[in-house]
Amino acid sequence: MRHFASTRALEVLALQASPILGGFLGGFSLERCGLLRPGLLLAGSVALTAHVFVFNDWAGHSSDVLDPRRATHVFSRRGISVRQVARVAVALLILANVAFAAVGGPAILLGAAIAALSLLYSCSPRFGKNTPVVASLNHLLGGMLHFLLGYTLTRDLDASGLVISLFFGLVFAAGHLNQEVRDYEGDLLNGIRTSAVVFGCRRAFLASLCIFTVAYALIAGLAEVGILPRLLLLSALVWALHVAWSLRALRRGLGFETALWMQRRYRLLFAFIGLAMLVR
Repeated sequence: MRHFASTRALEVLALQASPILGGFLGGFSLERCGLLRPGLLLAGSVALTAHVFVFNDWAGHSSDVLDPRRATHVFSRRGISVRQVARVAVALLILANVAFAAVGGPAILLGAAIAALSLLYSCSPRFGKNTPVVASLNHLLGGMLHFLLGYTLTRDLDASGLVISLFFGLVFAAGHLNQEVRDYEGDLLNGIRTSAVVFGCRRAFLASLCIFTVAYALIAGLAEVGILPRLLLLSALVWALHVAWSLRALRRGLGFETALWMQRRYRLLFAFIGLAMLVR
């Protein structure tokens, strides 16, 4: 838990924006739902997301210790054993399932699907992070399911929810491609065949920008037809800023620092988009 708190906690908490927005767009209200079921769902989502990260740390331990940028943060360097981390991962998964069981059937099924994708990503040689494109599809589906976890709290899955979830999946997949550019040197050193390693950082970065562009177009289209607030039509301006920053990143030269610089900026942009979704 010390390792998790120092390296993963903030990222896990930030990712809860997806199911929270899902619950809001699915029609959540305090008068209708109270606090118990949403609270249990959020607790389960936090535990499940934490499990995904901790399990990935456990599965990738042997390569992380060889990565100069990650080695100082590896749990074994802090006196924490592989067995202890495995126990925490299992405990988090059990906690998530208990919480989802109290919420209802859809939460159990969606949580199980997310955990299965995590297992494939971290451990499968053919359907995991060692396979370009497939890894991105994993993140696309995982991002969609995480949104639907909140969306199905108060309503059945419908076409609108499925299409909105595609936006969250696209953003998650595109963001991870940028992360692959960030981690290129360590992945190359460890023989991890990410898209950035196989196709090159520039192509992976441009693929990330293209997927982000599809996400912006989708959100604007949903605003145009009235599924989402019309304020999101302004996402075209946000997209233009994203493109401008991407071109600047290419001029700077792609690498760890540039990818991190870009990551901070697009996360800020999507934070604004998330807030705009809350407009009634």
